[in-house]
Amino acid sequence: MKKIIVILAAILIFPAAGNGFVSIQKEEIANSSVSYSYQISFLDGNESVKLIHPMMAHPAIVDKNNNFTILISSPPFDRVSIIIETAYNRMPDRYELKVEKIWKDGIWHIIANSGNAAYELYNLTIDLTINGSVHELKQPKAVAIEKINGNFSFIHLTDFHIGDPRGMTVSISKTIGWKAAKKSIDEINLLHPSFVIITGDLVFGQLYPFEYTIEYKKLYDILLKFRVPIFLCPGNHDGYVQSGQDGFKLWKKYFGWLNYSFDYGNAHILIANSYDWPYKMRRAISYAAFNWGGYIGDEQLKWIENDLKESKAKLKIVALHHNPLWDTSNDSLFGNGYHNREKLLHIIWENNVNAVLDGHVHYDDVEVVNNTIFITTTTVSSSLDSSDAYWGYRLIKVRNWSIFSYNYKEPKFSIPLYHINSTILPYEAKIENNLDTSINTMVTFYVDNSSHSIENGKIVMERMRGNEKELYVEAIVSPHSTLDVKVN
Repeated sequence: MKKIIVILAAILIFPAAGNGFVSIQKEEIANSSVSYSYQISFLDGNESVKLIHPMMAHPAIVDKNNNFTILISSPPFDRVSIIIETAYNRMPDRYELKVEKIWKDGIWHIIANSGNAAYELYNLTIDLTINGSVHELKQPKAVAIEKINGNFSFIHLTDFHIGDPRGMTVSISKTIGWKAAKKSIDEINLLHPSFVIITGDLVFGQLYPFEYTIEYKKLYDILLKFRVPIFLCPGNHDGYVQSGQDGFKLWKKYFGWLNYSFDYGNAHILIANSYDWPYKMRRAISYAAFNWGGYIGDEQLKWIENDLKESKAKLKIVALHHNPLWDTSNDSLFGNGYHNREKLLHIIWENNVNAVLDGHVHYDDVEVVNNTIFITTTTVSSSLDSSDAYWGYRLIKVRNWSIFSYNYKEPKFSIPLYHINSTILPYEAKIENNLDTSINTMVTFYVDNSSHSIENGKIVMERMRGNEKELYVEAIVSPHSTLDVKVN
């Protein structure tokens, strides 16, 4: 009977499969001591021309008048043009960026300067002229211009589980159509953090043959709703091998790297793949996966060690799906433990990592060991595996390059989903906060191009085009209250 219910749920949740997203080719590029598989979501029709970085799943975040690196695989080219265009509003600004330097080290490194572009999230377009022919590469929401300093906040989100019917045990109405996942994005956009880190299990991949084809496409469409930069790392559900499909091949197609690192000012964030099992060990037959626990391969472990040693950042964070404090022998049909777990912990402590972010278990947990905070966040839309668990996400605040707060409620809890609501009208926003703490929010208004004042908020930026103006307004909403933000 359970199987029948699950199959019916899948039919209700998923539309019929359509055409594939894009045609993707694979290229292995050596980087330091580890070999990454680079993929690109958008090709120009010429398989030899590919964008490697930045992508929506690992964007470039840069301040005004600062440089960032674009990585491209391509034959020699005669000219390059770099365009960024605001990603999600109806008043798009378009900037052509100055190219500072170009060199090749296996792949092309193009150093571009952000110039005086407004603080926003941008789509990226790169035009390469090769033998008189223009080849265009595009990637949505791949560049963010931000005012970077040591005081910022970011969101830890995990276990998105697009395709997972188990959320019906929590709420059927909020599972169908992926309402919970979409609601989390709406709330996070309102809170408007500097960026979001999503630590794995973005899809399910464990229900019916060839489901990854549908789930990855649906996931990509949902992630496009974010209005802030996002950084992704994979979990076990993202990388099963079943029915002739390898989940990680689709991951690379849509999102690129399985592991990487990036700097945000004086913060260094390392994204690891803790489901780094060999191909044969990632196999699954419907619900019966061979292994769903943690595994860090020897090659990746060496890269992690070198990467953390080289960083001189004041704040170091490691994000991955499986908490390395916990052995995962029970997450294997064969009793296989978390490979290289203890070695990874030694590297984390030896390199003074401040925090480790993870998910997998569908409940909140916080432990401080050897001055490192191990932060586990609950799922946003799947089953709940603890009596005190609920759907949620975690807001982490940084002050002077040091983690300042990470719990909504002590001693471990994240922000519960469905406690923040908003209605945005042309000249008014109604924001409802049912949390036990105040929230800082950001809303935008499109108004006529005249002088305006704000009731219950403050304008932090304006953008004008013709007779229309876009106002970016910050507002603080008190606990258990509704705030009307008005443009006068």
